[in-house]
Amino acid sequence: MRSNASALGACGLLLLVATAAAQTEDLVEARLRLISTTTPLVGLGFMNGKKAEGLVIPTDMFSAEVTYRGPARLQLIALTTSVSPGEAPPKDDDEKSAPKSPTRGVKGRDQVLAFKPIEGRPPVAWIDLPTKQGILHLILLVTPGKDNGILAISDAPGSFPPGSNRYLNFCAFPLIVKTPAGPQVVPPGGSKVFRPGAKETEYYDLQVLSGEGESQRPLFSGRVFHLESIRKLYLLLPLGASGRVAVRDIVDRPPGPRKTPGVSLKAPPDGK
Repeated sequence: MRSNASALGACGLLLLVATAAAQTEDLVEARLRLISTTTPLVGLGFMNGKKAEGLVIPTDMFSAEVTYRGPARLQLIALTTSVSPGEAPPKDDDEKSAPKSPTRGVKGRDQVLAFKPIEGRPPVAWIDLPTKQGILHLILLVTPGKDNGILAISDAPGSFPPGSNRYLNFCAFPLIVKTPAGPQVVPPGGSKVFRPGAKETEYYDLQVLSGEGESQRPLFSGRVFHLESIRKLYLLLPLGASGRVAVRDIVDRPPGPRKTPGVSLKAPPDGK
């Protein structure tokens, strides 16, 4: 009897260990940049463990990088937002002894945002991320209401550096992208990354064509300002059955310098 109980206990322990291991294997970690293909999206986010992470997903630029740690199925969900005052900044003794009248429009403490899932609502969009591949680096194109609503593009470090452009072809036929660096063929449903071959702070001609040889047909032409500090994602989108193409560029700018409290960036007097 005791041996049976021990065996059952061991089986139960093994089952718990196996279940925990399976859950751990299904967890992923990803560095994400998000872009909305429709309108700017707010009031959305995802669950990082038990904490809701709020997002702002723009249309004309990459979102700030966010880190996701959770199940392989990433779900964008609707969130409610509440605001609470944070801790007041510490005051010096001189400031404590000299009371000051409050300045209109200036708050004495930072605000803290708290996010909470809206119960009963289905996910706005979702995607199954690959597992057992280490830390993922992805660009997510979000289109609520279309299929699962998210298209993932690999953004491995070094694969899409500043100063380069990435062209993503949504058409059912190949496209030719011409820049000063020469023509590049972007296959249907595929993408290609390359530098345009332009000099810093100069304009260059960008053309998109279809067909081959003498049958090439221009679909888009424009002038583009080049900066080595930014990278651009170009969405090459079909315009219905017309055979024409819409070109949409999305900019990823480097983050600005962080301000350090109490540190002045002004030059000292007398140039010292």
